[in-house]
This record gives sequence, C-alpha cells and structure tokens, in this order.
Amino acid sequence: MRMIDRRMEIDAPATRRAAPGLFERVRNGAYKFVRAWQNRRAVNRLSELDDHQLFDMGLCRSDIQDVRSAAFVADAGLHLTIVSRERARRHLRTGRMD
Repeated sequence: MRMIDRRMEIDAPATRRAAPGLFERVRNGAYKFVRAWQNRRAVNRLSELDDHQLFDMGLCRSDIQDVRSAAFVADAGLHLTIVSRERARRHLRTGRMD
C-alpha cells in the first residue's frame, strides 16, 4: 500500500480551556504588578550608571529616561533590548554609533 492510498482520520477533540477564575485573575494581576515593579527597580539601577557604562550596553541616557516616563506596566526590559539591538544594527550598517 502506498502512502497516497492511506487515509488517516484524526479525531482531535476540540479542547477549550476554562475561563480563569477569580483567584487566577487576582494571582495573574499580582504577578504582573510585581514583575513591573522589579523592572522599574532595574531601570532605576541603570540610571545610576555613567554614560560610558550605558554605551557599553548599547544604551544612552535618553533611552533610560524614555522608559522611566512610559507606563508603569510597560515592559522596560523588552523596550531597552529592542533599542540596544537596533542601535547595534545601525552601527554595523553605517560603522558609527549614534
């Protein structure tokens, strides 16, 4: 029997996750708040570094200030990572750091 002749019936049951209960929603909200608070503390520690140390990480002082002025629940780490990678890409393309 060839593979073309074989037919396979897949009966995958439609699985749905139940809507989260009150406890799960409160727990998830608390987790997001704690995570945002930890991110803010990390950004505050970054703001204590001098410009040369920030430059070594691919950041500048204005990047830190932008993140500090953003919404509290915004992911500061993700934003700084994206900014740093974009600056590195520009540096590789143009040969100079902005």
